[in-house]
Amino acid sequence: MDLRTMRCFITVAEYLHFRRAAAHSNMTQPALSLRIRALEKEVGVTLLKRDRRSVQLTEAGHAFLDQARVAIRSGAEAIARARAAARGEAGRLRFGFTVLSSYADMPELVQRFRLARPAVEIELVQGESSNLAASLLSDEIDIALLHPPLSASGLRLKELPADEMILALPSTHALAKLKTVPLKKLESEPFLFGPRRIGPHLYDQIILACGKAGFSPNVVQEVASMTTLVGLVAAGVGCGFVPSSLQVIRRPGVAFRRLSNLSKTPHLSTALAWRDGSLSAAGQQVLNLSAEIGGRRRACPQGN
Repeated sequence: MDLRTMRCFITVAEYLHFRRAAAHSNMTQPALSLRIRALEKEVGVTLLKRDRRSVQLTEAGHAFLDQARVAIRSGAEAIARARAAARGEAGRLRFGFTVLSSYADMPELVQRFRLARPAVEIELVQGESSNLAASLLSDEIDIALLHPPLSASGLRLKELPADEMILALPSTHALAKLKTVPLKKLESEPFLFGPRRIGPHLYDQIILACGKAGFSPNVVQEVASMTTLVGLVAAGVGCGFVPSSLQVIRRPGVAFRRLSNLSKTPHLSTALAWRDGSLSAAGQQVLNLSAEIGGRRRACPQGN
């Protein structure tokens, strides 16, 4: 039972005249009559009582007319919603993000997207980069903010401005008096580190930077969460590297300092990722918004 046939029936019911209804529907009268007979056969009852002089709705026809009008309205709404979803103006966006991106790019991207596409429902999914990559490949999410490099293939990436890693140290520490800290000064300091399995690329960058400065970091504790790391720094347990975006926490007892030699400073890479060949219109809108954010950050570098 198609919407075209329902519209034909509604037109006949309103005109109660096959010739006029056929002209209104831009079709021949025999073709219209065939559609109505096919509809009555499918429904299994007589909807229209007709003779040579008049056309009348049967009781079944009256009952069917009300629901046919509802179906036409629902069909029109479904078509409108489908077209809006294809343009990224309606539907759903499944957006993945890491904990670290929630301190930098994620909040602004989501806020801007909500303002640009208020009719789109956003489902937010938090996870580690490797898990988000797997979710993208299995079509569980549409697009994600994560941290390359990735071992998974079949994904496309758009790199965002990297987040500079800065030093978090107790505010009472002697090095907190410096505006910037030479990496060599940390040789004898107790370090708090995130496990390598969570961020192997970042972990290796920090180890390499320390090695170039002539020492191997004295890791006193591994910490899975950057916020926990900042809390332990406040407790005087040690110092550690965190993304510069984490300064928004402003934890009492913690000082954040950049390294003196920027060429040796580790950076946290961030990118938007999606499954190759399957980016939705809503996902494309996220990409467009990320270009605006990235352009503004390049124009206003960190520390300026």
